[in-house]
Amino acid sequence: MINYNRIIQKVKQIYGNIRIANIKPTGVLATRLLIGTILIPIVLVIGQYILVFIKGDVSIASGKIIDVGLKIIDHIFIPSVLTAIVGFLALWLDQDNNGVPDKLEKEDKR
Repeated sequence: MINYNRIIQKVKQIYGNIRIANIKPTGVLATRLLIGTILIPIVLVIGQYILVFIKGDVSIASGKIIDVGLKIIDHIFIPSVLTAIVGFLALWLDQDNNGVPDKLEKEDKR
């Protein structure tokens, strides 16, 4: 059986002293980064729609940008991808601040 506490302690030793502008990496920052990554294609497609509307003509390049952007958005927001992302983000939660994610602290009830 894998000893997760030992692995987490080793990672904490290696990366524990890393601070960027006095901010330690937490689940909140990971969630913000993920949401930012998901919002980039949406903002770009909306911006392209606005530019096409202002210009009054859809060029081949603009049409391809909009089409590819919509496909990326469609693939990001399918339920299985969102479920997997939320599941992985749950491993970042550490409410008692002992450095071990709460999901890994729970005992197996099998």
